[in-house]
Amino acid sequence: MRTPSGILHVVDFKTDQIVAAIQSNDYWDDKRHWELKNNVDMLDFAVFDGTTHSATLQQQNLVLKEVRDGRVVPYVITETEKNSDKRSITTYASGAWVQIAKSGIIKPQRIEGKTVNEFIDMALVGMKWKRGKTDYAGFHTMTIDEFMDPLTFLKKIASLFKLEIQYRVEVQGSQIVGWYVDMIQRRGRDTGKEIELGKDLIGVTRIEHSRDICTALVGFVKGEGDSVITIESINRGFQRWNERGKHKFGFYTPETEELNMTPQRLMTLMEIELKKRINSSVSYEVEAQSIGRIFGLAHELINEGDTIRIKDTGFTPKLYLEARVIAGDESFTDPEQDKYEFGDYREIVDQNEELRKIYNRILSKFGEKQEMLDQLDKLVKEANETASNAKKESEAAKTLAEKVQENIKNNTVEIIEAKNPPTTGLKPNKTLWRDISNGKPGILKIWTGTAWESVVPDVESVKKETLEQVNKNIEVTKTELNQKVQEAQNQATGQFNKVQEGLQGVSRTISNIENKQGEIDKKVTQFEQDSNGFKTSIESLTKKDTDISNKLNTVETTVEGTKKSISDVQQTTSELKKTTTEIEEKAGKISEKLTSVETKVNSDKAGGRNLLLKSNVKYEKTDYLINQYTLTENSFAGEEYTFVIKGSVPQGQKFGIWQNGGSSNVGYATSVYANGITYVTFKAVAATSGNERKLSLYNYPSSTTKSIVEWVALYKGNKPQDWTAPPEEQVTTDEFTQKTIEITKSVDGIKETITKVENNQNGFDKRVATVEKDATTIKQNVSLIQNTQTEQGRQLQEAKAGWENTAKALQGKVELKQVEDYVAGFKIPELKQTVDKNKQDLLGELANKLATEQFNQKMTMIDNRFTINEEGINAAAKKKEVYTIEQA
Repeated sequence: MRTPSGILHVVDFKTDQIVAAIQSNDYWDDKRHWELKNNVDMLDFAVFDGTTHSATLQQQNLVLKEVRDGRVVPYVITETEKNSDKRSITTYASGAWVQIAKSGIIKPQRIEGKTVNEFIDMALVGMKWKRGKTDYAGFHTMTIDEFMDPLTFLKKIASLFKLEIQYRVEVQGSQIVGWYVDMIQRRGRDTGKEIELGKDLIGVTRIEHSRDICTALVGFVKGEGDSVITIESINRGFQRWNERGKHKFGFYTPETEELNMTPQRLMTLMEIELKKRINSSVSYEVEAQSIGRIFGLAHELINEGDTIRIKDTGFTPKLYLEARVIAGDESFTDPEQDKYEFGDYREIVDQNEELRKIYNRILSKFGEKQEMLDQLDKLVKEANETASNAKKESEAAKTLAEKVQENIKNNTVEIIEAKNPPTTGLKPNKTLWRDISNGKPGILKIWTGTAWESVVPDVESVKKETLEQVNKNIEVTKTELNQKVQEAQNQATGQFNKVQEGLQGVSRTISNIENKQGEIDKKVTQFEQDSNGFKTSIESLTKKDTDISNKLNTVETTVEGTKKSISDVQQTTSELKKTTTEIEEKAGKISEKLTSVETKVNSDKAGGRNLLLKSNVKYEKTDYLINQYTLTENSFAGEEYTFVIKGSVPQGQKFGIWQNGGSSNVGYATSVYANGITYVTFKAVAATSGNERKLSLYNYPSSTTKSIVEWVALYKGNKPQDWTAPPEEQVTTDEFTQKTIEITKSVDGIKETITKVENNQNGFDKRVATVEKDATTIKQNVSLIQNTQTEQGRQLQEAKAGWENTAKALQGKVELKQVEDYVAGFKIPELKQTVDKNKQDLLGELANKLATEQFNQKMTMIDNRFTINEEGINAAAKKKEVYTIEQA
């Protein structure tokens, strides 16, 4: 506590400017009277008339006084009194906050689930008074049944939240820059100061009265509508306080805003109140002298709201009290006028005195029960005799146990493991030696008294014979292996030709294998021919440490046509790529198809992943609660997390993060990460039941301003990152791309279809290009279907464009040069010539067949289906071709 200067500053109520400063030697008879209850604070002082500062002491002007806790308290002048005999002016002033009562009105309403800050802001709206220091006290609800002034509203708020109010102003230079209303848990401190008789205690009066005593309590509270809940209770005070067997009734109504109070809750409150009323009540009046300022003892000062101790040893028994300073009169110019009023008394019991009373009470009870004590003495003697007998029996048991232990020791066989024979502590036919001079497991030997004899046969001879046989077998096996290795080396460095002939057909396989350091290269050429047709396949397999590459070229020739397939597969630890080229020749039709599939694998790691679901949803709200997000896993108390948000709030507002449904604040996202992006790093608190995966975002502190949230993210650790989607909201693979090129050539024309499908995190994109060519028409349709998935929903866009050009003729020519070159690349010219010959023969045969048959009708049905739901887009395309022949 600081020492006030004692200067009184006079302020013009219109301009809030200090117009005069009255020094402590320019005024007298000053007295400041204050009370904690209802925030009563009044100031009286006298000055000489005709001075410069006396002219400023006008009605409604303000007087500023610094008090011991460092606050500057404003007073408004309510009355001035001039005395011509003493040529003085006496000024009377009250706390300036009394003017709040005339600054507005509070209408009847019901306010639900608000904090103390929100309540104070509602009471002070439109005033120069602002909310100052506050202590958090949760969320409460208040029902206002009638019109009231803002000052009364502030008192009800303090009562609802169980807080105490203090008013103050802040001054810079000669100007008042701030008017503040504080609501704190408790004014004053527990200083430990003791007021004792003979030091600063003048006297204590203890008053005991029974005017509020009752033996039956009727409790009632008004519920919803006009219903009244009542309970009557009878207690043990009836035997003491009844008059001619009749009760003394009392009435009790809890001070609460709860409208739906149950009878059980009312009964609990009544039981607490009844305990206070069945006994006579005791009050105290204490008269003390403030010696702190008289003698300059700082530790003896008494301040507003302090909790002190009072000792009066003149009472019988001695009186010890704990009390709080609830009111006082203070004078800066005359410290002897300081007086204080105490309340909230609590009598402290002397534990030593109580223990002495209990001890004497016990002694008196034992004196009445001498016969019982004699019986106890008899029982004690019998117990001693029993204990003596038990002691003798235990000694005999101990002797027996020692004998058994000695026998066990004498009959125990000791096994000594060593390379050299033991020489000490040897017992004939009881000492065993594990000889490990030739290594383990060793040989077990027993001491006969003169020498060591083997207990088990010597395994060395058996071991020698076994080793000789094993060596012989190894040599035979080694010779066989060398032969097989030589055969494998011949095969691995050259070509292997295998021909199989059977009733079903002929199969020929040519293998070429190369084995290098860390790499295997294998090429296999296989020919198969049976009654159905001719099939040739060439396969190349390369395997390295990190990837596998497989290429396969297959040519199938049957009576129905020729089919060529080329497949290339490459696989690494993070990517799979497959390319397939397929050429199929049938009667009057050649179909070519190229398919490429690429898949990339997502490798998110824990610690760099977003832990919030639906975190990319935009919010624009004016509510206090913006949104409650769901985590992908439980939060752990003490774990460090970083909350990142892209959004904006007005000046003076900030994004606050709460756990446990809004009851545990963990921080505010005020640190700047990038333009428009802020973050906060916090340690999670213990989550209550049902809130392990919940995190609430608030627009703090006002609930009437607008907040905009683009996206949020939560990461483990203390490093902020940009927004990423949580793995739970990603598809199986992050990116999937498939490209297909299909060319169909027939006597009717040439049809080319190119399909590209891309599926990634942002949406689904499919493009199909179709080109149809015949002798008279070139038709190309391009269909673009795009599906973009955004926060507003899903949009489906389709664009089609087509054009038709007429030409006289278009000849289709199919060149199989790439396939032929690819096959020839393996240096097998015989295979190439065979494929060419079979191809030409089959094409001629199919052309003749096509010329002799008439196809009268061709029908093509295409069924396209698109399904859109909350999981995405499902596209299905079905094509069915039906050929019909009419025969006479």
